[in-house]
Order: sequence, then C-alpha cells, then structure tokens
Amino acid sequence: MREAQRAYKAEHGFWPHRRYAESQRAASIRRRQKYGHWRQQYPERAAAYDARRRALVAQARTDEVFAPLDIHVRYGWTCQLCHEPIDRAIVWPHPKSPSIDHIVPLSRGGTHALSNVQSAHLGCNSSKRDRDMEAAVAHLTRLASQA
Repeated sequence: MREAQRAYKAEHGFWPHRRYAESQRAASIRRRQKYGHWRQQYPERAAAYDARRRALVAQARTDEVFAPLDIHVRYGWTCQLCHEPIDRAIVWPHPKSPSIDHIVPLSRGGTHALSNVQSAHLGCNSSKRDRDMEAAVAHLTRLASQA
C-alpha cells in the first residue's frame, strides 16, 4: 500500500487527502458566501454568546494589570502546553503565533490574573479549549502521536 501511495505522490506531486482538504476549504468558502456567517444567520444567538462572554470576562477581572509581553517573557517564550519555543515574529492568526492561555478557563471559573495565565501557541491554546491542564496535555500528546 505504501508503495502505491509513494508512486501516486511521485506521479501527481501530492497525496489526494491534500486535494480533499483544499476542496473542503473551497466548499466552506462557497457555503459562507451563499448563506453568510452564522452571526448573520442567527443574530439573537450571536448577541447571547457575546453577552455571556462579556459577563465571564467581567467576573474574571482582577485589579492586576499586565501585558501579554510580560507573560511571554516570564515563561521564556516557551509554549506551556507543547513546550516548544514561540516565535515572536509570527503574527495572528497563524497557529504558531503567541497567545495567552488561562490555566483554569474563564468558562470554568478561572480569573484573568497573573497566577492563572501562561504563554502558549495560538493553535495549542485553541485545541486546549476549556479543558483543564492534565486533559489538555493528554489531548495534545494524543494529537502529536497521530501525526
């Protein structure tokens, strides 16, 4: 099977799953152009989501004021989820761009305080979602072993 895959890749220059992913991306763009973003389709849901998020952030606020740069310097520009270095030059929305992760997520009662934030890649932070640290590290390890 691997020989067939290698032969196909040598002849065509790519493996079909890449073409499939590109066609899925194109289909997603066409769908969004046809129907619009979900926020346009369901404005009441979008407003409720935004209100809930603002309430969570307001509850989580503390008197501590800090900049994301302070957090990245504190952790030596290292992602605390995958333990790989973070490149300062990469900007959002790249998955390897720097972001601030809440150790205990705001949605689970965490605070927006120095003691509850850490440095992370945007992709690692996004895949962590609202998991606690042990579950997030286990999930990232599982993803790395599949790749």
